[in-house]
Amino acid sequence: MKQIFFLLFGLCAGICQGAEPPTVTATVIPELLNIRSAPARASRIIGTLRAGESVTLLSPADGEWCRIALPENASVWIAAAMVNADARPLPDAVFRSGPGAAYEEIGRASPEKIEIRETAKNGKWLRVRPQKGLAAYVSTAYLKIAEGKNAPASSREKTHAPEKREAPEPIRESAAPATAEGIVKRLEPQGRDATHALVVKVNDEEFIAAYLLAPGLNLPLWENRRVRVSGTGHWLRQRNRPLITVERIIPAWQR
Repeated sequence: MKQIFFLLFGLCAGICQGAEPPTVTATVIPELLNIRSAPARASRIIGTLRAGESVTLLSPADGEWCRIALPENASVWIAAAMVNADARPLPDAVFRSGPGAAYEEIGRASPEKIEIRETAKNGKWLRVRPQKGLAAYVSTAYLKIAEGKNAPASSREKTHAPEKREAPEPIRESAAPATAEGIVKRLEPQGRDATHALVVKVNDEEFIAAYLLAPGLNLPLWENRRVRVSGTGHWLRQRNRPLITVERIIPAWQR
C-alpha cells in the first residue's frame, strides 16, 4: 500500500511541477569557434570553443546566429564598485564584455557570490567566472546539432550554413537626431535594420558604438575608415546599441 501511495505521490508531483524543458546540445565543428557578445561579426569576441566541444543551445538553430549558455572560459567583467565585501554583486549590477562601461552588456548579475579571476590595471573592473544564466552567440554554420527527440526538427543536423530568412521588422523606439564618430565595419550577415557598424577602439579593443543603415548613401566606400556620421537615431529592442539611419557622412578629420 505504501509503495502505491509513493508512486502516486511522485506522479502527482511531476505533473504539478511540470516537466523540465528539453535540452538541445550541439558539437563544435571547426578547430576554433569564436563566441561573441552579440549576433554580429563586428561584436566583441568574448571566448572560443574548440572542435568537438559540446554547447547548450538557448535558441533554435534555424538562423544565422544562435544563443548558447556562456562557457567557463568567456571574458566576463563587472565594475569593482558594484561588488560588496562578500564578493556578491550589488542590485542592478551588470556584466560586460570588457573592463569598461563602453563595452557591450552581457547580462544582469544575480546576488550569488562571484569568483574573481583578474583585476584590471586601474583596479576598477574585475574579470569573473560567468554566472549561470548568462548567454552569448555563435554562428550556426559551424555547429552540428545533436539528433534526437529533444532536438527541434528545425535544429537537427545543421552542418552547413542555414538558409537565410528575412527577419521581421524590429520595433524602433525614441527617434532623435544623432551624431557619432568611429570606424565603419561591414556586418556579416547584413540585415534590413543594419548593414554596417560604427566601431570605436578602447585600449586596443574594438566595440560597437552604433549600428548603421544608409539607404541613400554608399557605405561600402567608407568601410575601414574613420568617419563622422549624422542622421536619425533609434533604439531597437533587440539590440543594445542605437541604430543610426545615416543622412550625412564625412571623414572624421573634417568639421
